[in-house]
Amino acid sequence: MKFSQLFPSAFVIALTSAVYVYFASSLNISAIWLPFISWSAYFIVGGKPSLLPKMIAGFTIGMIIGYLTIVFTGFLSGAIGSDLSLSIVVFFMTFLILLSELVKSIDMVPVYFFAYSSYFAYFYGRFDGETVMPIEILPKFWLLIMLGLGLGYFTSELRKKILI
Repeated sequence: MKFSQLFPSAFVIALTSAVYVYFASSLNISAIWLPFISWSAYFIVGGKPSLLPKMIAGFTIGMIIGYLTIVFTGFLSGAIGSDLSLSIVVFFMTFLILLSELVKSIDMVPVYFFAYSSYFAYFYGRFDGETVMPIEILPKFWLLIMLGLGLGYFTSELRKKILI
C-alpha cells in the first residue's frame, strides 16, 4: 500500500481513537484500554462484518469462561491453595477453549483468549474498585468489549471507503 492510500486511513482511525479516549476519559471509564482489545481483534480476523456474530459469541463465551475461572478457583483455593487451584482451573478452561475449535459455528479461539485474559486483567486490576465481585463486572466488561467491536466495524467500513 502506498503512503497516499495509507495516510488518510491511518488518520481517520487515529482520530477515532483519540475521540474515543477523550469521551471515555470524560465519562470516567476506568478501563479505557479494553475496547482496543476487541477493536484490534476485529481487524485481526479480517474486518469482515459477516464474522461479527461469531466474534460477539467468542468474546461473550471467553468472558464467561474468565468469570467461571475466578469462581472455581475460589472454591478450590481453600482445599488446595490459590496457586495450585488457579493452575488447575486454567488448565481445564484452556482445554475447553481449545476444544471449541471442533465446533465451526463458534470457532474463534483467539477471540476467546482475548476476552479470557482481558477479564483477568480487568478483574484483578480492580478497574471497578477493590471490593467488586466477579459477577458485578460482567455487564460493564461486555459493553466495553462490544464498543470495541463497534469501533472496529465503523473504522473498517471507513477504511474501505477511503481506500476505494
